Amino acid sequence: MTIRAALTRGAIVALANWPIVLIEFVVESAYKFAMGVPVVGGAFMVAVLLGADVRSLLGEGLLSAADQILVPLANAPAAMAAFIAALSVVGVAGAVIMFVVKAGTLAVLVHGEANVIDERHHAVGMGMIDEARAYSLKSVWDEARRFEKRAAVLALGLGLIYVGLGVLYLLAVVYGFRWVAESAWAAAWPLLVLLATSGAAVGITLANLFFDLARVVVVTDDCGVGVALRRVKTFLLEDARQVLGIFGVMGTILLLATAASLTATAGLTMVAWVPLAGLLFVPLQVAFWILRGLLFQYMSLTTLSAYQAQYRRFRTPRAEPVPFRIHCV
Repeated sequence: MTIRAALTRGAIVALANWPIVLIEFVVESAYKFAMGVPVVGGAFMVAVLLGADVRSLLGEGLLSAADQILVPLANAPAAMAAFIAALSVVGVAGAVIMFVVKAGTLAVLVHGEANVIDERHHAVGMGMIDEARAYSLKSVWDEARRFEKRAAVLALGLGLIYVGLGVLYLLAVVYGFRWVAESAWAAAWPLLVLLATSGAAVGITLANLFFDLARVVVVTDDCGVGVALRRVKTFLLEDARQVLGIFGVMGTILLLATAASLTATAGLTMVAWVPLAGLLFVPLQVAFWILRGLLFQYMSLTTLSAYQAQYRRFRTPRAEPVPFRIHCV
């Protein structure tokens, strides 16, 4: 299957089962909200211990607040341990629940893609969309229960990879800073940070790609995690051009969409300073946040469905050629 055909098929399957876009948007939003609860609690903890201003801690967003909270809590080991424990519990439990639900929605995409007749036999249109419809809330629930253990194992594995990459990044930055400070290579410090940050970003991207492919194989073949990892390795080695092509095309589209969303966000910020029109800033911001989230979820599901369509073609046994024989009379 060509890259274009796989992406077209994935977009149609995701569009035909559009309720799962809403489900994934709600689940991921709830996860982000849950992750914000320990950060807000840590801000109040710092305010109580050190008399800091809570508004200044939370004024620049949750990620900035988490960075600012870690520095003061380093002088209070018990509070630091409580903050990290709260983040870990919410992060791990929330990620497991989220990926269990995502296993159910991915199974809907798999069933929908299997129902679509080969697009070479008819034009792309409402007929293909009707064929690809496989969504029902019951099917999402049943499939999530079916794959819950395997989805939890994959989520924990991805979390361990994140932790490992984070530890390596901190070691590179901390010990690299000490090495640079004690040597004559002080000017190389920005380059070291750039290389460490780029390496961490590439590592996270590759881990996410491998994790997505593993989810696709687990749900498509209904196999165990170990078997899925071996099949993903074979799939990547033998069909790398199509997989990396899908990844590159959708990655480029995602970057362009992110740039457009940042531009739109800057435009909305300008509206906030206009008299009277500034009253519309909050509703417009909420509407844009919802629209942006739905669009990004749709692109993510399109990519997953394209991977799945390509993998289903890859694993389908090819017919053996019929030998040509000459019959003599």
